[in-house]
Amino acid sequence: MSIQIDENTKVAQEVLHQIELWDQAVVGKHIENLVNQCANDVSMFDVSSQLEGVEAYKTEWDKLSPYFNENMHISRRDIKLYTSEELAVLHCYSKVENTALKAKLQMPWCRTTLCLQKKNGQWRVVHQHISMPINMMTGKAVMLKVKPKLRLVV
Repeated sequence: MSIQIDENTKVAQEVLHQIELWDQAVVGKHIENLVNQCANDVSMFDVSSQLEGVEAYKTEWDKLSPYFNENMHISRRDIKLYTSEELAVLHCYSKVENTALKAKLQMPWCRTTLCLQKKNGQWRVVHQHISMPINMMTGKAVMLKVKPKLRLVV
């Protein structure tokens, strides 16, 4: 996984640790832990929804939690992280997969942006945006591809 950090690496490590806790809360269906990592006025733009406020955010994750289980795994790639002492913006490609179904079901990569603000020594998510590009002519999702690591030239 490649990570590009712009500015303060100490702050970046704090934010990356927060993202690890975030992923653990999602996969473990620990909705209260997830909500506790958010600002009261958190906003979310998702593939399927748009909401404002921590209660609406909690309700959305309560609806999604039945789809998560111990076989779930979150992958991220091409992480770019911009930091200051009180604000961090992370964007990357991410996907959530069920490892038991990985051979049968190919989950798409999504584009993810998380904005975090540090208040009272604690990083809180203030905005989350997850999207998937669509073909405007067909209305179907465009699958984002992993860039090849090696290229064979013959």
